[in-house]
Amino acid sequence: MHKRTALFAIGALVAQPALALYDPKPNALLTAAIGAWRGSLTYADYQTPDRLETLQTQVTVTFNGPDELALYYVFDDGPGKTVYSYERMNFDLGNNELRWTEGSAKPSTMTYRVTSASSVDGQTVIEFERAAEGGVDQHRLEINPRAWLLTKREKRAGKDVLQRSKYQFARAAT
Repeated sequence: MHKRTALFAIGALVAQPALALYDPKPNALLTAAIGAWRGSLTYADYQTPDRLETLQTQVTVTFNGPDELALYYVFDDGPGKTVYSYERMNFDLGNNELRWTEGSAKPSTMTYRVTSASSVDGQTVIEFERAAEGGVDQHRLEINPRAWLLTKREKRAGKDVLQRSKYQFARAAT
């Protein structure tokens, strides 16, 4: 009986108080992005940029933190060929910065300057860009409870603006 009392007393002395975790709430501009989406990726072929390719695509979006989205893509790339992609978009809107990490086996992170971020009537629009290859890569992300659109335009010196890619999704039926 004394052993049991002694063990209880020692356990009470070394036990740490339970601390509740109070992480910040998710960024309100990003909450509509969370969920499962179905649609397509249309992109300019890299070999022949005037030729557009379209892949049926699914994406699942979750929070990795209050300002970070985790994206899991599944692309239908033709008969019997499925392609997977993983990305993280970490928004630091206070510093007008987005760190976008692509890939999981060999991750690559690019930093973008956020040029605008707003939400009106449930529609979030975030625009961001970065210098690239003698020009600028510009992105526009539009999210509302029913639709998701992410476009990329490439502006290069002495060339026409190229619409490089467009992800267009509708919320998947649950």
